[in-house]
Amino acid sequence: MTADLSPHDARVTEHTLDAARRLFSQHGVRGIDMATLIREITRETGINFLEFRRAFPTRMDLVYAVVLRSTRTLVTGQIADSGAPEPPVDRLAALIRRHIDFCWEHWTEEGLRRDLMPTLRAIHPTRYRELYDLMRSYQEHIRDMIAEGNSAGLFTAPQPGAAADTVLETLDSILNWYEPEGGLTLPQLGDVYVDLIIHHQMGCPRE
Repeated sequence: MTADLSPHDARVTEHTLDAARRLFSQHGVRGIDMATLIREITRETGINFLEFRRAFPTRMDLVYAVVLRSTRTLVTGQIADSGAPEPPVDRLAALIRRHIDFCWEHWTEEGLRRDLMPTLRAIHPTRYRELYDLMRSYQEHIRDMIAEGNSAGLFTAPQPGAAADTVLETLDSILNWYEPEGGLTLPQLGDVYVDLIIHHQMGCPRE
């Protein structure tokens, strides 16, 4: 998204997306009118009004930019952090815990991505494909990990691709119900999902 920008422009863009993310978190995407959104972001970041409007002509442009940045961060970080030579069970468990931590830190963006994808698929296939391809590379990374676990006799998932889809769907379900006030800490939530995915979905026996 910022690959062709100057360092100054890239910093301005990052600050703009940080401000937008905060406002969306506080008010929801539709809970703040566009005029107020622009006023708050330009006031906070110092970006020129016309510069902002050129970069983000519509609310959807801004939402998409926020979601794209977050999705890239998630996928590139997960793939980079999973290259250590640990057994697939340990690597998948670590990926699950990192995903949960990321999901909590970027709760707003994760919810926005889930809501945005059907709309993009209908009206903006190029942007939909960009997000889809990022998530597909994440799915393929998990699929390869599961296939390695199958080959080592650690997992019993007969179709690694379908199993990887199930892993991502399971992790996405956190958005539907998790509330920290419910008494379950993030590490405890990680324990629940590691057990569910590793031992139930992947068929890895407990030691």
